Amino acid sequence: MTDSDAFFPQELRKPPNVLERERHRIILNLVEDRSVVSVTELVELLTASEATIRRDINAMADRGELRRVRGGAEALRPRHQAHLGAAHFATEERVCFAEKRAIARVAAAMIEDGDSVVINGGTTTYRLAEFLKGVKLDILTNSFPIATELMQESGHRITMPGGTLYPQQSIVLSPFAQDTTKHFWGRILFTGCYGLNSFGMMETDPLVVQAEMKLLECAEKLVVMADSRKLRQRSSMIVAPLSRITTVITDSGVAPEELEMLRAAGVEVVVATDLEPSSEADGKGFLHVA
Repeated sequence: MTDSDAFFPQELRKPPNVLERERHRIILNLVEDRSVVSVTELVELLTASEATIRRDINAMADRGELRRVRGGAEALRPRHQAHLGAAHFATEERVCFAEKRAIARVAAAMIEDGDSVVINGGTTTYRLAEFLKGVKLDILTNSFPIATELMQESGHRITMPGGTLYPQQSIVLSPFAQDTTKHFWGRILFTGCYGLNSFGMMETDPLVVQAEMKLLECAEKLVVMADSRKLRQRSSMIVAPLSRITTVITDSGVAPEELEMLRAAGVEVVVATDLEPSSEADGKGFLHVA
């Protein structure tokens, strides 16, 4: 407790600012969803300093919201049963929001009126919906939020696969070989990912991997919408090798060596930026890197 805290009664102390409250809410959701989250992960997800994250964890632990553990934070009631490994939609949606929206704007520019496309569920692909107004599309998606948003546009025909609804991730996943995906063709599959490196596009849950591999079978091109932190995340489960990826759309936080890795594999890279139209950019807020 600081001297000022001791001087003022609790009700007169300055409340945490909105940014701090939002960080605490996201941390709590992540901890409850994953049981344990490391300081390193939180620094990457929230683009905050390690000192800030440690102060957040200490404050939340003092309030009895979570438990401090070495190198991170743990839920007060950790999960012990198996559960879908994909991130909680409501939590992940607010992480890197500006970057995801910029990436989605670039992705939408690749879609033509009358196109048939596949949109995999996720918080980055969800941002596509706001940029698909005024066109008529044939869309296959396994995302309830995406389907709900696109329903507002009468020009779209929307198809969803059968299967089990996972409310926290807001997606439908089918364990069956025969479902709607077998009868749909799309020019482009737009998807996010857990991680991306020289081995390919990665996810953390076997059921998610199985579902995404089925979506790959019904699309010609694969466009991966991945904010730059995804190029520094790793998993043991590969959905598709780099040779299957047509284009990666990322943000300006991508490192030169990460760009070179994608270029060497023959992947087109588009970096969504905040640049104003200039001689360096194409006037639409992105740079073609490869």
